[in-house]
Amino acid sequence: MVNSKKSSIQIKFSIVIGCILAVLFIVEPCSADVVSGQLDIGIGFETQYIYYPIVLGTLNLHPGAEVDLGMLTLGSCNVNFHGGQLLGSDSYINAISGNITVYGSNFALEGLPLDPLATEFFLEYEYVTLTGFYENGEPINLTFFGGIPIHLVTVDSGMEIDIKPGDENNNINLKSQGVIPVAALTTEQFDAATIDPGSARFAGATPAHWSLEDVDDDGDIDVIFHFRTQELDLSDESTEATLTAQVAGQMTMASTTQAGGAVVSGTDTVNIVGAKKSKK
Repeated sequence: MVNSKKSSIQIKFSIVIGCILAVLFIVEPCSADVVSGQLDIGIGFETQYIYYPIVLGTLNLHPGAEVDLGMLTLGSCNVNFHGGQLLGSDSYINAISGNITVYGSNFALEGLPLDPLATEFFLEYEYVTLTGFYENGEPINLTFFGGIPIHLVTVDSGMEIDIKPGDENNNINLKSQGVIPVAALTTEQFDAATIDPGSARFAGATPAHWSLEDVDDDGDIDVIFHFRTQELDLSDESTEATLTAQVAGQMTMASTTQAGGAVVSGTDTVNIVGAKKSKK
């Protein structure tokens, strides 16, 4: 008798879920792109557009991906954000089910920094916005709604950087009109001369200029970038910043624009100065 009641409840629950999904398919945009197999969007940093994907399979989004009107995830689908942006201020990811993973660094939820060791956060049927930086340094700005965990993978390629070489405090005044030097250092594990300088991003900013030199006086060649302070996507509460770039063969003094290549990144601490202290 008990088993019969349980079976009846399970059947009713399945019917309710089925009705909800049916309604969702009816009310969502008619020209939505259904992803049932595996689809890669934005590979090679090429701008690629997708219109309201309904994801049933695997969707991999890369730096060139542009998603219009948001997204719906269903079943045991997989969505991997290596890059990509939602178009439209009202766009969001309707996370009904599935596995969603965002690859990047400096994650923050509703403007509050997440623990650097955090590997996920849970949706509680409220609209929440995740920010940070993708592997290539582009800003993350993804709004979610649903009741599933969103997985986070912090990118740490092992590239060593030094913000403001010679300044142990790494002081940055965000009101400054100058530039911030950031060195990508050559180590036994990494050759900084393989960086494509045109792909470099530091706190969302592109380099104003760069040069090859031995920054740390260890006998090998490093890369020193200079970024305009006014272009940095940092706030008064920022405590660290990340440099990302693609590896694209031996670097020259001219920017390369070729696509592809592994993404490398390195993070260093920053100390934001010149901010007004709040009155108690």
